[in-house]
Amino acid sequence: MRVRHSFLEASARERIHSLLDPHSFKEFCPPSERLVSPHLAQLSLSQAFDDGIVTGAGMLSGQKVLIAAQEGRFNGGSVGEIHGAKLVGLLHAAILQKPSAVLLMIDSGGVRLHEANAGIIAISEISRAILDVRAEGIPVLVMLGGSCGAFGGMGIVVRLCHTVFMSEEGRLSLSGPEVIETVMGRDEFDSKDRALVWRVTGGKLRRALGEADKLVDDDLTAFRDAASDWLKQHIKSGAAPLSYNDLCQRQDALLARCLEFTNTKDGREILAKRLSLNEPQWTIANAEEFEKSLKRADAQHTNKPLDTWKEGLQALNEEDQAFADRLFGAGQHQLQYNGYFVVGKAQTQRGPVHVIGTRDRAPIGVGVALKLSGAVLTAISEDQKTASTLPIILISETQGQLLSRHDELLGLNGTLAHVALCVDLARRSGHRLLTLVRQEAVSGGFLSFGMLGDRICALPDSQVRVMDLRAMARVTKIPLERLEGLAKRSAVFAPGAENYVLLGGVHEQWTNKQDWTEALASALDHCSAVDERSVLGAERGGRHLAASTAQRVKQQAIAFA
Repeated sequence: MRVRHSFLEASARERIHSLLDPHSFKEFCPPSERLVSPHLAQLSLSQAFDDGIVTGAGMLSGQKVLIAAQEGRFNGGSVGEIHGAKLVGLLHAAILQKPSAVLLMIDSGGVRLHEANAGIIAISEISRAILDVRAEGIPVLVMLGGSCGAFGGMGIVVRLCHTVFMSEEGRLSLSGPEVIETVMGRDEFDSKDRALVWRVTGGKLRRALGEADKLVDDDLTAFRDAASDWLKQHIKSGAAPLSYNDLCQRQDALLARCLEFTNTKDGREILAKRLSLNEPQWTIANAEEFEKSLKRADAQHTNKPLDTWKEGLQALNEEDQAFADRLFGAGQHQLQYNGYFVVGKAQTQRGPVHVIGTRDRAPIGVGVALKLSGAVLTAISEDQKTASTLPIILISETQGQLLSRHDELLGLNGTLAHVALCVDLARRSGHRLLTLVRQEAVSGGFLSFGMLGDRICALPDSQVRVMDLRAMARVTKIPLERLEGLAKRSAVFAPGAENYVLLGGVHEQWTNKQDWTEALASALDHCSAVDERSVLGAERGGRHLAASTAQRVKQQAIAFA
């Protein structure tokens, strides 16, 4: 009998070596190069010479692949400046090399709060790079079965990829149960109820919901066999970039899911509908038994048109009307809103534009996210009919993702990834994307929408952050006084749009003295589809190492090829 070796218990390097053909792995920027976080030492925290991620190239079943594996044992696989840049560099190398696939072993709690601002910008750059890789027709496979799962921004990144394989032990979501419980209370999500946690975020639920493409046993060989079979299939069939029709079908499926599970807060109901096994059976089923029990996935349809987001729209209130008047000029816009969602068209000094976004410090849940994605798809469709590609103004005003067990159960991370895919399709269809940060832009609600803009402008007095310093102190166990002191010396720790400008994550911040209509026209002129944020961070002195680290990995990958 073959001895099984747990994927969950293996290190990042053990996972890579077990997956690839023997002796084929070449690591880029290995520990001997000592690429360590420049920020952890300031907090007297331990460092890793690879910053918690292994990147390289190798062969899988005789086919060349690029590969990365996050080390969940180091700071929970969290993403900081160096960590993120190494992955970005690998993805940029893939665009040049055209490997058979990119393989990602994700094991991460998301942003590294010890370098929070640099971390969320890095995850945004990873997202853009994955979208660029997919646009080249290169498949990206995620293997998920580590102890940290994929949470926060990395939960969104996973669903931007082509295919997701999970073990039962893997977890995939956006906000962790502990975060939801801390903010919303134990009645909303009891993080100590481990069975409930897995029925909301675990591999079996995600597979039954369609947020994972295959369930794999917690075994290194099982993951290798599954990845090898998948790669052989994609060498034959290819991996076409997502089209407008693909995303419309996904939009309809997500809307149908919301209708089907309107009030569901426990995965039991979803599993009961999607499986032929009863609960005692699916609880102990292995991956093969579970896959066989999945009922034929008949497509769910809403039988509603794509533009359901138009329902309930009304005229702007006085405050929003004044904002729009200053931005576009009185009488130069036709904007409406419904709850946290705002949409319409406007006239600028550079011509007409679409306007899509959020208002009133929106907590972005599945419902608001699907309004955003639906409006973007409609804008693309309308312009295709008139052979035009109007710029899209993305208004980002959000307190972050909605902290809700129901929304996490329905795959809020995947829905926000769908928003990002729609925004990216608009870019590739020729639309310039200009983000305006109003009031505040926080965490996942900003990451999947506003941070996808070609140019990001923060309005006066707006706030950009991952979380405030008090919350960061509670999570990291670092005294608030120490974080406040560091924030005065480093843009990495402190909230504030001005810090994101310094780090390159925001291109510019407007002032109250400016003519906003002129500033808007200038910003539209400077929109660029090339992601230059790491270069800006180096030029401005906020992120010294992101651009050079990404380039270093890229060059080593090219030299190895």
